Amino acid sequence: MQPTYSVTVDGIECAYFDQVEKLQDYGSRNKETIAQLVWAFFNYWAYRHDYTNSVISVRTGCLLSKQAKDWTRRIGNDRHLICIEDPFDTKHDLGRVVDKSSIKVLREEFERAAAIMQHDPSPWITLFEPYVPS
Repeated sequence: MQPTYSVTVDGIECAYFDQVEKLQDYGSRNKETIAQLVWAFFNYWAYRHDYTNSVISVRTGCLLSKQAKDWTRRIGNDRHLICIEDPFDTKHDLGRVVDKSSIKVLREEFERAAAIMQHDPSPWITLFEPYVPS
């Protein structure tokens, strides 16, 4: 998609596509159900995402390397356990506040949701139960 609006904020180009009606058939070749897509989301974050080496970049729409961003070591309170690049300040890791306890809970919930979606024929009630620490 070509951007329909673009502005530079603090030296960073921010481009947007705001003609939503042109997206009507986007993804029409996809034959997976919503349930399959939701399961794939939880499965990816539970088992396949490389938390050790990857940075989530909304700005580029892909993963970047922690090595390339120099987010491989702890500096002060910055832990870099899940790295999310700030699209407006690319040196800023939005996930830096995640500590060992919260990353453990987050990943356990992704695992729990993936298992429920894979094995429970009617997962919605179980999925929305309140979190109970293990």
